[in-house]
Amino acid sequence: MTIFIQNPALLPKVRSRALLDAAKDMPCTLRIASFLPGGKCSPQPTVVPCHIKSVGKGMGSKSSDLHVAAGCQACHDILDWRDKHGAEYIADRYAAALAWQVVNAIYETQHRWVEAGLIEVPGAEILK
Repeated sequence: MTIFIQNPALLPKVRSRALLDAAKDMPCTLRIASFLPGGKCSPQPTVVPCHIKSVGKGMGSKSSDLHVAAGCQACHDILDWRDKHGAEYIADRYAAALAWQVVNAIYETQHRWVEAGLIEVPGAEILK
C-alpha cells in the first residue's frame, strides 16, 4: 500500500546537477521579457535554471530542481523581482498570462530534459 504525503511542503525535493547544467544549454523557455513594451530575451549565453517559487520553497531553501524553467537574464530578473519595474508592470497587466507562461516554461524545460534522456519514465513511449 502506498502512503501519500498530505502536506505538499513535506514532499521530497529533487537535486540534480545534470538537470541544472542542461538548462544552461536550452533557449529561454520563460519568454516573459517580451511582455514589456520593446522587451526581449537576453542572448542565449545568459540562460540559467530558474527555480520557480513553489511547494517546498522556504527560508534558505529552493524548490525542487524539477520546478525549474530555463530563463535568460532578462526573464530571470523579472521572475525574481530584481527588475522591479518590469515585474510590477507584468504583474499588474498580465498576471494570468504570466502564470500561464511560467507553467508552460516548466513543461517545455521538462520535455527538453526527457528529449535529452535526463528524465526517464519506465514503460513510457516517447512520441515525436
